[in-house]
Amino acid sequence: MKELIEKLKDKNYVRAFGLMTPEEQECLRKAGPKGGVIMYNDRGWESRSDWNFDCPRITYAIKPDYKPEPEFVDLEIKVNTKYPDYEWLGVLDEDCPFPLPHIFTHLHCLPSLPNFDGFYNKKTDGETRENITWIATLISEGMTVYARFRS
Repeated sequence: MKELIEKLKDKNYVRAFGLMTPEEQECLRKAGPKGGVIMYNDRGWESRSDWNFDCPRITYAIKPDYKPEPEFVDLEIKVNTKYPDYEWLGVLDEDCPFPLPHIFTHLHCLPSLPNFDGFYNKKTDGETRENITWIATLISEGMTVYARFRS
């Protein structure tokens, strides 16, 4: 995705919206609402945030200073059920789209992994935190907590 964004920042590379690949069109649609797109018209390059991309003949580019928001992968924190003698909290490797260091990675190890962004619970304040006691308390109260990673 990062390479595609860089291509679409190059005003010499871009072309009419209708001639772009579906991936390029989707990338522009994602950047548009955040004010990251410029349009070429008879006055030159123009910046607006209300693009609807309804005319396939118009040429769009991504602003040179545009930075996409990071996408996240949320992995549910669970109680280890593979080894019933040990009731550790953590994440199962089989639930993860990227490799984890262990089949069951313990809760206290997660903050040291690359791209870790914090622990997250949708029903509380929506903030990410790194307080393990807070996580254990929420899980004991029946709430779901996720380990959030930037993808």
